[in-house]
Amino acid sequence: MSMDKKIIIVKKDGKEEFYGKLKSIAENLPADFLMIHQSYIINPSNVSEYSYEMVKMLNGENLNISKPYRKET
Repeated sequence: MSMDKKIIIVKKDGKEEFYGKLKSIAENLPADFLMIHQSYIINPSNVSEYSYEMVKMLNGENLNISKPYRKET
């Protein structure tokens, strides 16, 4: 996820934070990762539930899918 210029990577064993651009991170991720919002890229294997407007992650966090990305997911 991206918050201002800070990138936060949520992992099974914690979080990693650094400064950068989310789009540059996206270029280095495997093809199955999905951008659901300009601030969120998700690993589909960590999704427990999909709906048209939202995904629920295995950790219980709900993330909104922005309109431009709804047809892609």
